[in-house]
Amino acid sequence: MSTIFRRNVYQWLLNIQFGLLPGTCVCCKRASHRQLDLCQSCEATLPRISHPCSLCGLPLPTGYQGRNCGTCLHLKPPWTRLCSPFSYEANVRQCISAFKYRGRLVAGRVLTNYLLNTLNQEYRLSGWPDLIIPVPLHRKRLRQRGYNQALEISRTISGQTGIPLCNHLVKRSKDTKKQTGLSARDRKNNVRNAFDIPSKNPILENKTVALVDDVITTGVTLTELAHCFGKTGVKEIHVWTLARTVL
Repeated sequence: MSTIFRRNVYQWLLNIQFGLLPGTCVCCKRASHRQLDLCQSCEATLPRISHPCSLCGLPLPTGYQGRNCGTCLHLKPPWTRLCSPFSYEANVRQCISAFKYRGRLVAGRVLTNYLLNTLNQEYRLSGWPDLIIPVPLHRKRLRQRGYNQALEISRTISGQTGIPLCNHLVKRSKDTKKQTGLSARDRKNNVRNAFDIPSKNPILENKTVALVDDVITTGVTLTELAHCFGKTGVKEIHVWTLARTVL
């Protein structure tokens, strides 16, 4: 099934959905008056990152001609591409918090559609990754929350692009603390040895994989996970998130 056909089917389903149930803005809670649960006024206030570094996602200086910031040129992360359309602030922070902690899956779907738009632009001249892999939750956290927000994002992207979703290749074997409020050193220690991936897996060999999460802050969780995948024989690692904390 082609990507174009998938998009047409998705748009057809949206037409039915919003024909039966008018859109309600996930930010201001008013009628959106469009086939999207986000009104035009709130959409205009979304904090986009217009000229990001292709490796860390942080905004590059105005007039800067390169694709990578000085920090990433000096010390490259363990992935080759990062896509994150929004700065993690204002109404994007509110939407992700509602999506992640209060079961507002519609808020996640709205932001995921913008991530998809960014990905379609980024990959228009290059091949898509072979596999989509959501950052896993520990089983204890999964029981508490009832769902994995990274998996929900991944399902939407997989459904529209046709890229296979692999949700069982990696496990979170360590019940880590929440990263919020921890120092950089404590964050690293918190996620060290947190993931379990079989070192030999023919599914991963010579493949390009996209690791998916909701937010990248310091990047230590995704760095730890990417290092684990780097030992499995993958060709490239990409990172996709809804938002990026701009430090």
